Amino acid sequence: MANQGPQPPSWQQQPGPQGYPPQPGYGQPPGYAAPAGYPPPPPAHPGYPQHQGYAPPGYAPPGYATPGYAAAPAGGVAFGGFWIRVVAYLIDGFIIGIPMAIIIGIVFATTLSGPLSSGNEQVAQEAAIASAGIFLVVYLLAFVGIWLYEAMMLSSAAGATIGKRALGLRVVRGTDGSRLSFGRATGRFFAKVFITGIVPLGIGYMMAGFTERKRALHDMIADTVVIKK
Repeated sequence: MANQGPQPPSWQQQPGPQGYPPQPGYGQPPGYAAPAGYPPPPPAHPGYPQHQGYAPPGYAPPGYATPGYAAAPAGGVAFGGFWIRVVAYLIDGFIIGIPMAIIIGIVFATTLSGPLSSGNEQVAQEAAIASAGIFLVVYLLAFVGIWLYEAMMLSSAAGATIGKRALGLRVVRGTDGSRLSFGRATGRFFAKVFITGIVPLGIGYMMAGFTERKRALHDMIADTVVIKK
């Protein structure tokens, strides 16, 4: 048999199948040095670096948030609770209520001041009846104005009324955090007025303080959530 040169130590050789010579081992124990006449051992196989933001399957990487929600590094999406929404509502009421109060005052002043100052009881009664009809028209116009204000604001790119924007709040779809459509914002408004608003003791509104995602009754009906930007 031809001389094959020096062989690795026996502990580094792995037994092969019967009839085959032992195969060289892979890797060396700590402190190993190659015998004379052998090249130095190759370096250990380097590990693969992980991509930034990588997380094991089933876990979200740092800073991840559901599409449409603002990213929150540690606590996830933050939802707007009951009291901060009350403050936002008061701001919106102040913005909308003052101009409407001025308009209503002007209308009633012009329609009632003359008949009431005339001293004629019949004229005053007729003016009162007419003012009731005017009040109904003004109320309907105010209701339409509030509906359009809220629905258009919530379906805009900002996703919030002026009051909510002032407090860093936004209304989004509950399932995927996407922007509201005008129809969904309209449905939320009417659910708030005619369903949540008739629940006794305001419990429908107070649900925003203790439900899982701080959702009031109309949020559940319209599939919406109020989040903090």
